[in-house]
Amino acid sequence: MDILNQIVEKLNKEEIRKFRILSTNTAAPDERKDLILFDYIRNSGVKFDEKKALRKLGYSDGIKNSYYQLKNRLIENIGDSLVMLNTHKDELYEIFQYIQLSHLYRSRNLLKVSLSYLHKAERCAIAIESYEMLDVIYGDFIKLSSDLPEIKPDPYIKKRDENAVIVTDLREMDNALSILSHRLRLSQNFGPVDKNSLQKLQARVNTISAHTTSGFGKNLEARIYNALSRIFLQQHNYEGLEKLAVQTYLKFEKENWFDKANHELKLQMLTYCANALFKNSKNKESLSYAEKLGKEILSFDKLHFEKYYFFYSNSLVNNYSIINPQKGLEVLNDFESNIRKKKSTYYDFYIYLNRATLLYDMGRYKESLKNLVRLYISEGYLEADQSFKLKIEVCELIITFESGDSEALGYRLKQVKKSFASLQNEKSLQRDFEVIRLLEDMNAVVDYKRDSQILKKVNLFLKAKYGLDKEDSEIIKYRLWLSKKFRINIK
Repeated sequence: MDILNQIVEKLNKEEIRKFRILSTNTAAPDERKDLILFDYIRNSGVKFDEKKALRKLGYSDGIKNSYYQLKNRLIENIGDSLVMLNTHKDELYEIFQYIQLSHLYRSRNLLKVSLSYLHKAERCAIAIESYEMLDVIYGDFIKLSSDLPEIKPDPYIKKRDENAVIVTDLREMDNALSILSHRLRLSQNFGPVDKNSLQKLQARVNTISAHTTSGFGKNLEARIYNALSRIFLQQHNYEGLEKLAVQTYLKFEKENWFDKANHELKLQMLTYCANALFKNSKNKESLSYAEKLGKEILSFDKLHFEKYYFFYSNSLVNNYSIINPQKGLEVLNDFESNIRKKKSTYYDFYIYLNRATLLYDMGRYKESLKNLVRLYISEGYLEADQSFKLKIEVCELIITFESGDSEALGYRLKQVKKSFASLQNEKSLQRDFEVIRLLEDMNAVVDYKRDSQILKKVNLFLKAKYGLDKEDSEIIKYRLWLSKKFRINIK
């Protein structure tokens, strides 16, 4: 979708009204084409047709320069309107405005007026712990001191140097966070742990915590929480994540620190609470936090609804997959229905994989396999991490085995081994290849449960030391599946 179309689609009623008022007050009669284009984009939505837009505006299809200039002007005008409307709705935006006004008045030689706005910017930045903006503000104080003798530069140089230590730590922490977040998004939590990034992030967290051992506020505490939560998530330390997320959420609630500005943080905390509790087999408590999340995504005129509706539905599906697979399937179907209304295929990967596993849990193997086929042809699957793909296809092999189709299983075993041959020496994936070899053996004999060699291999597999992060990465838990299949108790 074009950038302009995306911008217009996301405007709310208040923003549309403000834009129209400003356009009516400033635009000359020959500039009405911007509003014609604006209205056409709003009314057509996903059916927007550029050729129709050109005809409405009276532009030739072969000569589009004027049309592109109009689009760029409309983007700029909407941007100006949004800035004017939202400046005093967000403290960070206010800081930007104070700095901008300080520069403006300084250019007009109104130095004391410029100074007054710098003081406002400093107070606001300290209040929200915006250390990066404080660096800019202290730099402006120092520059202004050369024109205004009453400003002593030394105190601001000292402030900037002290602030720079925290800024450097925060920058390194944010860099490490971005690397981990990117890995998590690509691997869906099923990739190998990036130990170097974890160590680097942990070091930054420890350093910043040492600088702020007394009375640091909600914004810096939120950043520390974000750092620690990602460490726990990447380590698969769900007990630590549960404790951190629940305690931090309750503290923010008690201190009345949640508001519209950090509403997404609240939604993220509730998501982590629900997911960590689920991982720790506390389904009742997990569902409780999921329901809180479901209510909160409706707050502030459904702010962040689209993003967190997915996490809300996912929490429900996860828990119901354990306690009531049929209910989980209903939740997933509702989610798909709502997503389809938005003409989006972004969540196809999630929908097909979860439906496949739910149907597997219900013993509906052929339907489960059909959903995996749909998954394989989705855009998301093509971009997925190779190790994650391997685990999905091992999941398919297990379901095919359960379906009793020995011929199809033999054919797919050869395909999977060939497709992932380059990963056979990966230490973190040895269990997956062991399951593939076991399936080959089990598929080759009539009574695999009485075969002494197969039984020996299964027992060795079940007794092998196995980290939580490895088992957590499996679509179908291998040890649980084999123990049930061979009726062997495991601890």
